Amino acid sequence: MIELSLSRWFGRMLPALGLVLAFAGPTVAAELTAEQNAAIAAKIEILDTGMRTSDMSQVMGLIPPKVLEKIASTNGITAEQLIAASQEQIAEALKTIKIESHGMDMTAAEATTLPDGTIYVLIPTETVIDMGANGKIRSKTTTVGLLDADTWYLMAIDSGPQVAILKEVYPALAGVEFPAGSMEPVTE
Repeated sequence: MIELSLSRWFGRMLPALGLVLAFAGPTVAAELTAEQNAAIAAKIEILDTGMRTSDMSQVMGLIPPKVLEKIASTNGITAEQLIAASQEQIAEALKTIKIESHGMDMTAAEATTLPDGTIYVLIPTETVIDMGANGKIRSKTTTVGLLDADTWYLMAIDSGPQVAILKEVYPALAGVEFPAGSMEPVTE
């Protein structure tokens, strides 16, 4: 029952948060430059702070604008309306749950350059959510760091709809296989 409730919550909330290889040729494992590493580390710090303090305006500001625009247009609203509605929904959800911890493992991150020059990084991410009387849940996902027009964006990709939107607005990612997320009760 807890997993179902959490799945529903993530199903409703993460698209809001998520409010995140079609070309021939091989992909290339990439080494990020020191400047790129610093830039993505700064974005991760913003995300971590936003998650720790439940400041979803910071989190929403890291989602690629193309993704937000696609979700908004699909729902017949503006990106600004989407952000406001998402923040309201998340604020309501955070009245009954608490994000206990959030971490991204850059030491295990994998950077790739696609044939068209698109650079993305897959970053293992773990979040522990305190569901109150329903216990705690550990969510293991992947966050995509995506370089778009010299700006890094971050997007959690733990569900099919999030991946579909990301691939639709960034066609170069069409053939990329993204890891599935998982949720489990915390028993410690």
